[in-house]
Amino acid sequence: MRSYFVMNGELVPHEQGRLSVLDRGGSYGDGLFETLRVEEGVPLFVDDHFARLEEGANVLRFSKVPSRSELMKGMKRIIQANQVNQGYLRLTLTRGQGGFGQLLSHLSKPTWWVMAQEHVLDQKRYREGISATFVSIQKNPRSPLSGVKSLNYLESILAREEALEKGREEGLMLTTEGKLCEGASANLFLVRGERLITPSLNQGPLPGTVRKWVLRQAQELGMVVEEREVEPEECYQVDESFFTNSTWGPFPCVRIGEHTFADGQPGIVTRRMMDAWIKAVKQEVRSNF
Repeated sequence: MRSYFVMNGELVPHEQGRLSVLDRGGSYGDGLFETLRVEEGVPLFVDDHFARLEEGANVLRFSKVPSRSELMKGMKRIIQANQVNQGYLRLTLTRGQGGFGQLLSHLSKPTWWVMAQEHVLDQKRYREGISATFVSIQKNPRSPLSGVKSLNYLESILAREEALEKGREEGLMLTTEGKLCEGASANLFLVRGERLITPSLNQGPLPGTVRKWVLRQAQELGMVVEEREVEPEECYQVDESFFTNSTWGPFPCVRIGEHTFADGQPGIVTRRMMDAWIKAVKQEVRSNF
């Protein structure tokens, strides 16, 4: 089957895709992206993703961004064109063409495109969980870009590669001040009894859309939520841990370094979160049909 993407609102065959060498997204990493899960042909929690994209564009001082309705139209079009039932969608936004140099005042027309493809999630991750390890890559919580999902994703790429070299699926990054920040591709949560612990946003983690959902869900479950500075050694002093991202939702982390949680099985709170997430996804799909 032929594959397509939508670029600036136009449906384009994948093999005909072109990005100008003058586009600042390619030459400077001057742009943003969002990755959304697609279930039953429905992109999930789009308002949360649009809100984060718009906030990121504000931080990067974009003079213009496409409207939500324009982006939503492109998203629906690419899901239909590529016949995606269960998979993921990536929305990319750059500042547009601008040549060389750092000045931004003359740039006004952003470039955007949407890609989507079928991808059925491997349920083994939910049943057995993954392992993580601390890596050498650090995040600077004082940087205004720390909470922005920009096209410069090299810290996460290098952190993930280092973790894989150590035989682990996910890399845990500390801040430049030695506090826990986030995973290479996911937010981290720790569980101690009925307390849910995660690094606060002023520690530099990405303000994940599923992170936001988990915090709300934990309160509904009557848990005590602690968003704060987290020392790395606390990872070895809790009952269980799990990660979240927009592709997988909540999923178990059964081992950090050489420390194993809950006999190497997904913990009780983790399973409750995964069950609640399944229901939330079904409700999101129903409400958007």
